[in-house]
Amino acid sequence: KPSGGRYEIQQSTIPSVFDAVAMTAASRGRLAWWWTLLLLARASSAESLKRYVEISKDGTSFSLDGKDFYVHGFNQPQMMTHAADESGRGKILEVLGDAELHGFNVMRMWAFNDGHSQWNSLQLYPGVFDEKVFRALDYVLHESRRHKIRVLLSLTNHWNEYGGTNQYVQWAKASANASQQGGSSSFGPDAFYSSVECRRLYKNFVAAVLERRNVYTGIAYKDDDYIFGWDLINEPRAESAPALQAWIEEMAGFVKSIDKKHLVTSGSEGFFGKSTPDLTRYNPGSWASAHGVDFVRNHDIPDIDFGVFHLYADLYLNSCEMDCALRFSEDYVQAHLTSGLRKPILLEEVGKKGEGRDEYLEVVLRKMHDDHIGGGYGAGTVIWQLSPSNFSDVDSFAIYLPEHESTSSLVKSFGVRVALRMASAFHNGMAVVGWMRQIVTDKIRNFYGNRFWAQHILPAGSNPSVASFSNETSDPVLP
Repeated sequence: KPSGGRYEIQQSTIPSVFDAVAMTAASRGRLAWWWTLLLLARASSAESLKRYVEISKDGTSFSLDGKDFYVHGFNQPQMMTHAADESGRGKILEVLGDAELHGFNVMRMWAFNDGHSQWNSLQLYPGVFDEKVFRALDYVLHESRRHKIRVLLSLTNHWNEYGGTNQYVQWAKASANASQQGGSSSFGPDAFYSSVECRRLYKNFVAAVLERRNVYTGIAYKDDDYIFGWDLINEPRAESAPALQAWIEEMAGFVKSIDKKHLVTSGSEGFFGKSTPDLTRYNPGSWASAHGVDFVRNHDIPDIDFGVFHLYADLYLNSCEMDCALRFSEDYVQAHLTSGLRKPILLEEVGKKGEGRDEYLEVVLRKMHDDHIGGGYGAGTVIWQLSPSNFSDVDSFAIYLPEHESTSSLVKSFGVRVALRMASAFHNGMAVVGWMRQIVTDKIRNFYGNRFWAQHILPAGSNPSVASFSNETSDPVLP
């Protein structure tokens, strides 16, 4: 605005880089040209970037700096426990290095390990933490930042592995016995969700994690822009659907009371429940309705930002050949995407054993991404799970990319497809050259500038385009 013969720029009214480009194209005057330079300089400065993954304005997908962010992700739950030993740090770097070179942009992992009897336990006793293990979690987050991979952190487990809800119930029972208030006999099968003491212990743990300050980066977890978001619990199940629903509502609100910058979701398997009776026929079996899970109702609350579901045809279906598995999986995915939940939907776990894995994963990956391209609610896929060469505690779904070459080729080519489309959003489909191209490229590097993007998405002398990509085999290092 004019002021004393000068132009002052108000931060709240600064348009994007490409608004500035459009203004330059529309006006050739000297003032417009200098105005554009000022806008570009301001818009490309680090402090102006929106660094947290958010929900898009239309509510259908994720966004980063106002641009489309589609999740090409992987699970690796053991990262923290292995990083707690110096001898395990090489495994962490191997997983992250493999993931980086295949275009993965999100990792889902556990941020918990409860009970003193667990190997490399994080929470030994209620509120008592092993600092070595907390520093291991710090290390994984720090290294993920260096590899430009964002992290979705799960805060506890329904299953007994890594302590889980059973450990909280045991702690709560011990507390009840000690205080002689009803004793342990008052703890029923859904005690983790219904017990006041269990909920208190869980909240104390969550608060400790969110308020934690990373010793490597100096950034509190609640302020870490490379944390994608929070899973309240991995695969919650309960006999009482109302108890589980009340717990999700309470805990999502509690997380948001401490951390309003990050996304929150349930961590649920995503079975259909009573709120959508017409969709229960898509469940993997009648047994799925007996666990209190209700995909739409569990996620259709204000403090839950996006919906999630899990998919394991090998585990869900008996004596089901590939054609059968594909039919079930495509129908199951489609049912979630059209369930009526008007929020981004993430396929948070999907796995396939052995033979036929590539064909299966390709169908699922494409179905989710095609829905996203078509303006639907599909927001990404997180494969279960990537493994380094010498993890001893992986399951039969594990993928070791250097050895599983066909799967490696599949996920890398899909990573290129996803990344090219995301990169194109930074120049709104326009060809940019010269100093303008450098500004755009620098901004993209701020968010995605790792070896994969350098090799496949930002080769020297070209513009990122959905229609083309580099076939270079070298691994240039970004400056």
